[in-house]
Amino acid sequence: MLLKKIVVAEDDDAIAHMVNMALGDAGYLCLRARDGTEALKLVRVHLPDLLVLDVMMPRVDGHEVARKLKADVLLSKTPILMLTALADTDSKVAGFDSGADDYVTKPFDLRELSARVKALIRTARRERDRNPTTHLPGSTAIEDHIDGLLNEDSARAVLHIDVVGFDEFADRVGFAKAEKLVSALGAMVLDRTRAAGGGSGFVGHLGGVDFVASDATEHAETLAEEIIAAFVEQRGKWTDGAGDALNMAISIVSTEGLGSSDGATLAERMASALRAAKQSEGSSYVVWQPETA
Repeated sequence: MLLKKIVVAEDDDAIAHMVNMALGDAGYLCLRARDGTEALKLVRVHLPDLLVLDVMMPRVDGHEVARKLKADVLLSKTPILMLTALADTDSKVAGFDSGADDYVTKPFDLRELSARVKALIRTARRERDRNPTTHLPGSTAIEDHIDGLLNEDSARAVLHIDVVGFDEFADRVGFAKAEKLVSALGAMVLDRTRAAGGGSGFVGHLGGVDFVASDATEHAETLAEEIIAAFVEQRGKWTDGAGDALNMAISIVSTEGLGSSDGATLAERMASALRAAKQSEGSSYVVWQPETA
């Protein structure tokens, strides 16, 4: 896994060294900027997970750096942790107004700094990866979740949910109706998965009408049946009658017998079972078996 990158914009060598050492020991790759202009350049080139930004710097100060980043359509999601010796309320308000996501005053405790950095990166990555249509976790979060499942001792089921014929439907009815179906489908899959798992099931959105859900293995087939039944019942309403020909395909794969390094194997099984489900008439699910590979 690639190290998370942090740009540390600080003109004081002693403070920069201290921050770099603390965050480096915590597992982050730190890139040093000595002034605001260099900070902007490093952020644009490296697209870091976080910018630790001193307020009083030469050439371009921290407030101006923050304003420029938040005005950039690509870089605006980069979280900013401001460092400053100015501890009064007006200075903090000015920092937040310019775009800071969090604020630490000098002198600071390195443990608190590390904790705030970790929290900001965790929140930013989670929100950045959410699908804008369904607000469900996206591909990175799905990958992290599956990696976690493969490291567990107990087996879990992973469901890959797709709607057959969606691309043709979207081309025919247009963006608005297609998005309505995607949004409603995401909400329904989440609702059914939560109910099956007692509120603990996971649902992610890969894009389009591709969703991934996970639950206890013994619940998987019942969950698939409930999702398909709800889809068949609601698709006419969701599509204003234009999507009655759409079908749903679901693959069910257990993590049983797979280890932490078998992510590719799991993906192959999911793809194999989903192909089989798509070849069936109507909406259906397929449980992966060795002979279907």
